[in-house]
Amino acid sequence: MKKTIATYWPIAILVPIALAAYMHAMNAAEPAPAPREMTTAATVSAELARAVSFGYVEPDGDWMPANPKPGEAPSARVL
Repeated sequence: MKKTIATYWPIAILVPIALAAYMHAMNAAEPAPAPREMTTAATVSAELARAVSFGYVEPDGDWMPANPKPGEAPSARVL
């Protein structure tokens, strides 16, 4: 058993290195993705309306912070 480990340990190191080099070469061969376009206000409002209709966002405005402090305005709601 000791001879087997001594014989094959270089393979255990070289195979992952070769696999990483191959994957890196395949990734470099693919073209870069196109840059994303800016989102328009119409698209954002349509997505918000869709989220409200699916029930992901509450349409009513009764949201309050966890610990409201008197004399302090509530912070903006994050969706």
